[in-house]
Amino acid sequence: MKLLFFDDFKMGVLKGSNVVDVSSAIEHNDVIPPEWQMETVIAEFDAYRPRFEKIVAKENGVPMSSVKLRPPLPRPHNVLCAFSNYLDHPGATPRPLDFFYKGTTSIMGDGETVELPDIPEASVFQPEAELSYIIGKPAKHVAEKDALSYVFGYANFIDVSARGIPNRRTTFLHKGQDRWAPFGPVITTADEIADPQDMRVRLWRNEELQQDYNTSAMAHPIAEQIAWLTQWITLMPGDVLSCGTHHEGLAPINDGDKIEIEIDGLERLRFDIKSFGPRKEEHWRPPGVTR
Repeated sequence: MKLLFFDDFKMGVLKGSNVVDVSSAIEHNDVIPPEWQMETVIAEFDAYRPRFEKIVAKENGVPMSSVKLRPPLPRPHNVLCAFSNYLDHPGATPRPLDFFYKGTTSIMGDGETVELPDIPEASVFQPEAELSYIIGKPAKHVAEKDALSYVFGYANFIDVSARGIPNRRTTFLHKGQDRWAPFGPVITTADEIADPQDMRVRLWRNEELQQDYNTSAMAHPIAEQIAWLTQWITLMPGDVLSCGTHHEGLAPINDGDKIEIEIDGLERLRFDIKSFGPRKEEHWRPPGVTR
């Protein structure tokens, strides 16, 4: 099942290329904030799924292109992103597993605009195309063999990043700003994804393909990530975790650019770029990456 919010944050289910309004299946949907609605649906999905399926079976819905898509989790409690979690070239040595936080205000949805402030120290801004996953139940001290059972679903994710900022010991200026995490437009439930470690990830800038890689190149797979994280923190329903990116094909973004990301089974996410500083064209690459 593919879950989403549309228009004034009505709950919807994707039926083919149409959106079916299932908000009537959610008690008090007119007074409960959308974030709580989705978190409740995730945590109690066994109860909500048959209600949604009953509505979807009866209704045709409206074309996806005719509605305003919203981020499926507008303000998640946690947004955690993996550091340097791909083997970018043959012979690459995996880096130790680690994560950083993005603020909840970094989340934005389809058709919205990423704003790039004027940061003179930054040499370039880049969008990192990433697979993200959403936690479905409380998770603490999870064994790796059981970890995928804690995943509710998957979604497109972009980690907007500023490069070249010197003498900073945190990710705040590099990655932590408002609207620097385009997300969605749907959450595809885990049962529809055969293997999250075999998904094609693509990103286009102005209709030109830039990134094109497979999640099989992850240094630390999702199950390992969950097992490692839950040694230290409790993950809760609705938490968003992103897997990092493969650095081949990363391109600079500037004012007026149009970006699209599509991962197998997750629909396509589109957004625009607005810059408040000069154009920055440096093609930053980590060591060993040539394209």
